[in-house]
Amino acid sequence: MIGKKIHRAREALFLITRAAADGASRRALFEIYLALSKPERYSDKVSLRLRISGQVFPVTIRVQDIFVLGEILFERQYHVRSKVTASPFIVDAGANVGIAALWLLGRYPGFSLHAFEPERENFDLLEKNLACIPGTLAFKSALGAETGSIDLKIAEFGAMHSLKEGFNDGAMTERVPLITLADHLEAHGIDRIDLLKLDVEGAEMEVLSGLGERIKDVAVIIGEMHESVINESTFYGFLKEAGFEIVWRGNFSESETERVHGFEAVQKA
Repeated sequence: MIGKKIHRAREALFLITRAAADGASRRALFEIYLALSKPERYSDKVSLRLRISGQVFPVTIRVQDIFVLGEILFERQYHVRSKVTASPFIVDAGANVGIAALWLLGRYPGFSLHAFEPERENFDLLEKNLACIPGTLAFKSALGAETGSIDLKIAEFGAMHSLKEGFNDGAMTERVPLITLADHLEAHGIDRIDLLKLDVEGAEMEVLSGLGERIKDVAVIIGEMHESVINESTFYGFLKEAGFEIVWRGNFSESETERVHGFEAVQKA
């Protein structure tokens, strides 16, 4: 518990002093941390100007999304170790409100990106946060092993909605569109994914299976692997069979409690 409080304090200091682009944003972030003791405020929306990789972006988040900011900007959960081509095409599977997309833009100026987010409120914020970013398209859809529709389990926190049994049991559901990445690539005439960011709350295998033979057209994958619903041997065996080398596996601050870890895989030449 003490370690978690220290981590949260360091995260707050980093976001307030390093990520906030102006005084108003520093004050807003400070007020967000004060509001974490008041669950009734978790859905309150806050406008910020954030400095990400030397660029400044206007961003709207909810109070609860401070945890996402911490994971991406402070913990650097999507720091890519592998070489990615200049001006890459990126797929953001499980885009939430768009913070990871902005992080990746800071790393790869000139990228083009297709972001997928099925939940209504998340998607509205995603569209707003990417509206002024050239080369980005947002799709209100889940990714999976087949194309159609599916029930999304709605969690208390916007970053934890899931398609999987064992996640958010007893929660309300929202019927959402579902598409395979293979169908999406064909529909948009895309021949290669340079970077696939995968954050789909336990549906990792379904997203990868939905690529079919097109998985050979993916160069690098970075994301989360949820140990509570996915067999690790099966998951990493699938990637290796598809021609990927696992170049990194590591824990996050929530790994122990959420049974989730990060990974990065690169297609062998």
